[in-house]
Amino acid sequence: TDHGFNWSEIANFGTNPYQGTTARADLKRIRVIYNNGKVHIFWVDSAGSLNRWGCTSTGGAKGGSRVSAAPILEGSFTVTLDLGSGRLYAGWKTGTGSQLARQIFRYSDDNGITWTDRFNWTASDQALTQSLAYGPDDHIHLAFGTQQYGSPAEIKYIRFPSSGGLWDENKRLTNNSIPDYDPRVAAAYVNDSGVWMLYNRDRGGHEIDLMNAYSPDGGVTWNAPTAVAAEDGIDEYISDVKFYKAPGNSYVNMVYIKDDPNATPVRKAIWMYASTGDPSWREAEVFNDEDVQSWPEDTAPRIVYSPGADAPGGGVVFSYFGAQGLYFDAPWIISMGSFLPVYPFPVYPLLPTHALTVTIHGSGSVVSSPAGLNCTHNSAGDKVCTHNFIEGTAVALTATPIDGSGYTSHFIDWSGDCSGSGACPLVMDSDKSVEANFGALGIPVFALPVPAGQEAWNYPPVENPLLLPDPANCKPFAVGDLMTGNLSLQVGLPPFSAGVDIYLAVECFGSFYLINGSNEFKLFTPAMTELPQWKTNASFVDINEPLYGDIPLALLPSGLYNLYIAVVPTGETDFSHYYFWSTYFLAL
Repeated sequence: TDHGFNWSEIANFGTNPYQGTTARADLKRIRVIYNNGKVHIFWVDSAGSLNRWGCTSTGGAKGGSRVSAAPILEGSFTVTLDLGSGRLYAGWKTGTGSQLARQIFRYSDDNGITWTDRFNWTASDQALTQSLAYGPDDHIHLAFGTQQYGSPAEIKYIRFPSSGGLWDENKRLTNNSIPDYDPRVAAAYVNDSGVWMLYNRDRGGHEIDLMNAYSPDGGVTWNAPTAVAAEDGIDEYISDVKFYKAPGNSYVNMVYIKDDPNATPVRKAIWMYASTGDPSWREAEVFNDEDVQSWPEDTAPRIVYSPGADAPGGGVVFSYFGAQGLYFDAPWIISMGSFLPVYPFPVYPLLPTHALTVTIHGSGSVVSSPAGLNCTHNSAGDKVCTHNFIEGTAVALTATPIDGSGYTSHFIDWSGDCSGSGACPLVMDSDKSVEANFGALGIPVFALPVPAGQEAWNYPPVENPLLLPDPANCKPFAVGDLMTGNLSLQVGLPPFSAGVDIYLAVECFGSFYLINGSNEFKLFTPAMTELPQWKTNASFVDINEPLYGDIPLALLPSGLYNLYIAVVPTGETDFSHYYFWSTYFLAL
């Protein structure tokens, strides 16, 4: 009630409201909407369903509802509010993280008690995250990443009337040879017309740029995208953006993450503002003195607004990396006449913590329960991971070997604050240090199952193939270290439980080439009655083969090259069952 200087708890909600669900201690996403004295909290329960808790602004009249009875993808849901009618909107996606199925939107006209379908679209070519905002001309503004136009991902914008009817604007906002993803949309109050789109552009390596697109007329036309922050050697990516929903106000606030490995702190939360009178972003303020929680945006800082003349705008709620607690800072928090960015106010107080350090020797993973430490190592040398747990927490560590190409890993034993080869229970009454020792036996013990359905995965370029027991995590087509100026194509696949046929293809400049068993390029034509195979009846054997040696990138025509691998059961030529992986590289 005093613009963020002091905080009080008004309500406490459980995370298991429905029969058959259990409490969750690992919520990855929470969204909050306030309107006319009512607070709405959206989250996903242990059954995977989207739920809403509600109460008054003083904590009274608590109640809830289930927004989606069927499971959803937790990282996909987004919510917004129609300020004119009070209508609540919720959107989410279904399927799996590697193969999205549907994009669904529902609305409620009774403060979230009952929900009605608005749209149900296919989402097979979309990215996981999406963003909704209510704004000019009584419209809902939607943005998401998509590969509808091919690889890499681009940003798509859709606008539809809140009161009903189909979309009236449907636009591709980006058209680049490098990925654009994770958009955030903010729309002006109903008496204004500005719409902002902030998104990330990945140039590869440590080169994520923060981009901005602006529409002065409610999403009908858009200015050419511009870079808000694009420093070389630094990742800068959007965390949150919101328009101040009050009559006559024309300001929008945002916070983004600046990840600079040479700075202190490394990871900063930076606040900026724009307005419909001047849509450019300005007045950057750093709001933290230690590393804040990192991307993805599920744990990243969020904008919250404090109405009133004493605090005309938005502040930032954030969590420190590895710490327990939430903090708040805002431009109006002033000490001795200056901003107070390095001493933020606690929203949720810190409790005493102790560090748990795990060192992995060999190839394997160590995961904690409760969640917090997740350490994986599958290459030469050692891996050290650390996580802080609240004092007195009972922690159990689980070790899992990770097999590699040409060897089998097995867990040997614990050392340090745990011993033996069984469980590793700890009580965090002090700092703890544990070592997990893995060894290699030298023969493969896992095989991928033969495709029984139709599954496809896309991944960014990798230097070396990644071979894992789950096909969704494999990255079989690698391009080498492009920073050397050379392309080094390599194919790597684990063994299969029975015979499979393997197809390789390259797509560039509108043509599609298949690679045969002699590594020769064959131009695809509709007249082909049989597609050339790269491998026939491959089964229980590791595949790890370079294709053409080092190829200087300077010798290749500039442009985007898409790489494809398809695996089908031996002898099956109609592709009714397959694994399909795709990646790409750029020749500049």
